[in-house]
Amino acid sequence: MKRIPLFWISSALLLGIGFASILPFEEELWRILSITFAVCLPLEWMIRKKWEKTKVLVVPISMILLVFASGGWRYMTIRYPILTANQLAYYNNSEDIDIIGHVCADPQYSDTSIRLVVCVEEMQEPFQQAINGKAMVFLKAGEWFYGDKIELYGQIETPFESENFSYKEYLSQRGISSVMSFPWAELIEREGRHSLMNMLFSLRRAAYEKIQQYYPQPEAALLSGILLGIETDIPPDLKRAFQDTGTDHIIAISGFNMTILAGIFLTGFRKWLSIWWAAFFAILTISLYTILVGAAPAVVRAAVMSSLAISASLIGRVQSGKYTLLLTAAIMCLINPLLLWNAGFQLSVMATLGLVLYAGRLLNWFKNLLSKVVSEERAEKLANISSEYLLFTLAAQLTTMPILLYHFEQVSIISLLANPLILPVQPLTMIFGGVAVISGLLIPPLGQLLSYFVWVLLFYTNQVVSWLAEFSNGTIVFGDLNFISVLVLYVAIFFFTHINKESVLQRLKKPVFLLGVIITAIFFVWNAVLLQPDDKLHLWIMDEGNQGALFIQTPSGKKILINSGEFANPLSSELGEHIPAISRKVDMAIATTSKQKNYQAFSKILERFSVNQFIWVDQVPSTTAAKEINKILKENETNIRVLKAGEKIDCGDGVLLSKLEQPNSGNSLLVTYGEFRFVYLEEIEKSLEEDQILEGAVVLIPP
Repeated sequence: MKRIPLFWISSALLLGIGFASILPFEEELWRILSITFAVCLPLEWMIRKKWEKTKVLVVPISMILLVFASGGWRYMTIRYPILTANQLAYYNNSEDIDIIGHVCADPQYSDTSIRLVVCVEEMQEPFQQAINGKAMVFLKAGEWFYGDKIELYGQIETPFESENFSYKEYLSQRGISSVMSFPWAELIEREGRHSLMNMLFSLRRAAYEKIQQYYPQPEAALLSGILLGIETDIPPDLKRAFQDTGTDHIIAISGFNMTILAGIFLTGFRKWLSIWWAAFFAILTISLYTILVGAAPAVVRAAVMSSLAISASLIGRVQSGKYTLLLTAAIMCLINPLLLWNAGFQLSVMATLGLVLYAGRLLNWFKNLLSKVVSEERAEKLANISSEYLLFTLAAQLTTMPILLYHFEQVSIISLLANPLILPVQPLTMIFGGVAVISGLLIPPLGQLLSYFVWVLLFYTNQVVSWLAEFSNGTIVFGDLNFISVLVLYVAIFFFTHINKESVLQRLKKPVFLLGVIITAIFFVWNAVLLQPDDKLHLWIMDEGNQGALFIQTPSGKKILINSGEFANPLSSELGEHIPAISRKVDMAIATTSKQKNYQAFSKILERFSVNQFIWVDQVPSTTAAKEINKILKENETNIRVLKAGEKIDCGDGVLLSKLEQPNSGNSLLVTYGEFRFVYLEEIEKSLEEDQILEGAVVLIPP
């Protein structure tokens, strides 16, 4: 460690950014700490020169603390900027304003609208002044180009946030702080029409139109995603199939996808060239590909990470590759500290780390394994082929798995079969697909002819993915995963993959490890024991955010969830306090259905908990959320029924549940247990005192 000062500096910066996000410190404190450590730095240098024993580390401790504090300061200035009157975000959610700016990104088209990123330069109303900032603008159909000078009039808003997705966070990572939905818009001047960026974007648009002309859907949508990074046309069912099979990295130009391509390019060029020329042409190929798809920030980030993986092979030292990766990640986070929480950035870093750490080791292991069966020359050829289509994928999947679990709460087992089946055709798809598009722009008949061959590859990919997605239990859902769980997973991965088998076995025999296993087992056993039924009826009423949700446990331990509310995470936490960790099961889930917000979180809950029976009260709604819930229920082969007025459900132990015939109270439910009655009312349109059915009962009413 003494020989790698950049390791300490990079780590300090990333830790400073991370701690700033969780510590309750103001920006002022981080600034004071930075100044204090900057003052201490020359003093420490003088002390180190005088006493040799103080040179324990090559990097002065005050410098490490200075970088740490500077990272926190940098994060606070970006995450919580002080808005002034000359910044666009200052006017969010206020009166309508008139602004002038330039289109500063490639316009994104959909069936009904167009999305523009506008760099604002001037405000005309309510008063005239220069302002700066970026806005995401949604407009109706029209022709807009990169560089267009545009005038907009309307209300600017803060991007929305929800439990499942923060559009505000997503846009802030791209420097965008405001949203305008369908304002009045007028073109002032078509500037930069002949600029390099505009020419690139025009080429991308022409290529997209040519793909739509040559290929039927959904093959055209898949090729647009693979070649151009445009995935808006992919049908939801097909996109879900790619996600369930762990192959969605091929439909978008992401860090995961680009890293796999980097390994394929490097291995392919090394068959004919030296390592230096192979690395040079691999990086050049990735750079040209990045330019082709418009060099969006996410693609540039993926290209940098992929080139970094190649540089590790070029240097020939895995150790150097790890530290270079850390330095690159630190520099990127210094430019934009919010990247540290970006899923794409995390996957890029960890996929690259997987290739740096394990690609060579897996290749050598597989080569040695094959050499026991076939000749060494034959084994090397087979191992090289496998590395391109399987081993590199396994290396990247190993180190990205905890991140995928954290963000998407599931892991695809079927991906171990899906990736080897579809990855071999992806290089051909990209190469011939690109050639077909370019030929189509220059010689249309030739492009059309080549497209027939590419269509077969695309059709094969879609069919294999759709077929494998139908396998039950192909995806394992782990539920909500916290940061500590992710950290434990990475410790386990690195522990078991960097120590030989004999050493691992020796460690397993150590008392400390055995004690850890025993303590873990004790926690699980007591968790199950303390949550055992106690022959009493329990009802838990959910807190704010999940109002309207009710959890019931019968005397013998049957668990019933009535409604889910809007937010899955707090509900999952609440259920986790009453359901043993080793048996995440709900016997019955009920949706009263009158308001979507009452059952919206069920789609996530059904993925995190096993549900034996699902009941809709009165009727099945036709909302998008209800359709998603029914789809998951059918995939899980869950028993579904509809509860009619007056119908009773025997929950066992004398607990009965029935729908009340209350015309003015929505879908009301009555729970009876001996002399005890509990009434759940969804709506109240008359005085409670007038309802004799409620007399003597515990009544839960809307807030």
